[in-house]
Amino acid sequence: MGLTAEVTAAATLVAEARRHGFPVIYTAIAYTPAEAGGDSVAWLRKAPGMRALREGSDAVALDPRLERRDGDHLVMKKGASAFHGTALAGLLSGLDVDTVLVFGATTSGCVRATAVDAVQSGFDTLVVREACGDRAQGPHDAALFDLQAKYADVVELGEALAYLAETSDRRTVTQSALADLGDVPATSRWVTSGPVRLHVLDYGPADGVPVLVLPGITSPAVTMDFVARRLTDLVRPLVLDVRGRGLSDDAPGYDLASYAADVDAVVDGLGLRDPILLGHSMGARIAARASATGRRSLRGTVLVDPPLSGPGRGPYPTTLDAFLGQLDQARRGTDADEVARSWPRWPRRELELRARWLSSCSRDAITATHAGFESEDFFDDWPKVPAPAFFLYGGASPVVTAAGAAEALERNPSAEFVEVPDAGHMVFWDRPEEGLSALREALGKLLSSSGGPRADAACPRDSA
Repeated sequence: MGLTAEVTAAATLVAEARRHGFPVIYTAIAYTPAEAGGDSVAWLRKAPGMRALREGSDAVALDPRLERRDGDHLVMKKGASAFHGTALAGLLSGLDVDTVLVFGATTSGCVRATAVDAVQSGFDTLVVREACGDRAQGPHDAALFDLQAKYADVVELGEALAYLAETSDRRTVTQSALADLGDVPATSRWVTSGPVRLHVLDYGPADGVPVLVLPGITSPAVTMDFVARRLTDLVRPLVLDVRGRGLSDDAPGYDLASYAADVDAVVDGLGLRDPILLGHSMGARIAARASATGRRSLRGTVLVDPPLSGPGRGPYPTTLDAFLGQLDQARRGTDADEVARSWPRWPRRELELRARWLSSCSRDAITATHAGFESEDFFDDWPKVPAPAFFLYGGASPVVTAAGAAEALERNPSAEFVEVPDAGHMVFWDRPEEGLSALREALGKLLSSSGGPRADAACPRDSA
């Protein structure tokens, strides 16, 4: 029973699932020598030919036409159903799975039994017709007919592939992520920008000078908590979940004009008088666009390591594939240790927050914003950003190079430039004390120049 067409369809589904960051779980039947050689397993008394399925033998090896990777799971079972006597249901729940695609062989045996137990375990179940095979056409057709009638949705291969593509941008915020908000000394506020509901973490105090914090491309508001809480003695930080991230809604557009309109909505909706705009990376480009349009009164603008890429310039240093690969890790389930492989310099808490919150980011938002890094020119806005403005950048940043900083200074000489030595693009994460000290000094100057409250520019250590 070669089932070449069915195995090829299965391999296509596996590849597409991996591409979109969905977990892949293989199953196999295997018996111990005692089980295979004795009479303790009733199924082997009924089907003695299965005694050849001994642990460690070639008979139970994964089909070589299917590639098993390190991130894939393997469930060993003793019966037809992959759920019976295994930890599969717990594994799926741990992976935050609510829907399973079932395929393999045989349709009337393992596929049918697994699909029935899947729906009885509370999972929506899809059975992919072309990726299932049986010893004969009759039992194959009968099994699919019965599954469709009572237990699962039997779908064509094309429908399954489309489902994976459509579902891949499903954002998730897990219970453990929501629990992080209980440790954040901020109040959640909500603002509507057109049809988009935006979430803001307001750190207070209510009478403080408002600083609207705009995070980067894959940074929900909570990941800037360690920055915001170190500023509350000086200003009133309000950190925005930029559209398509954190608790804010998805949106029809992820261009600078749309992002800047959200800034207007937050300022107006929360009644922020003469705020300071503080943006990092993507957020810095948003702050530059919002400031350059001159639609509101600002005390000043602080841009931290804005992407200087644009038409006719070099590409953004981090590829889209790298961003989406990290997103896929988060959606299948990641931890601080795995995140540290990409960001080895970050403090442990920030690694943990990224591990729990990155899955709240929209794939479409990341893709569109990354494209915007190269189609929308930062230097269209930067020369129009009025004083007072500060430009903070990492001395070791691949995003703002020495040549890029020099051009930025030439194009807007009224701005004050501050290099944070040895910091990469993730300035506050790479060099927290140095980055926050530079930020506090910039904010202190903005407050002084506008007649606002003064504060010691030293950066106190967080006791929380």
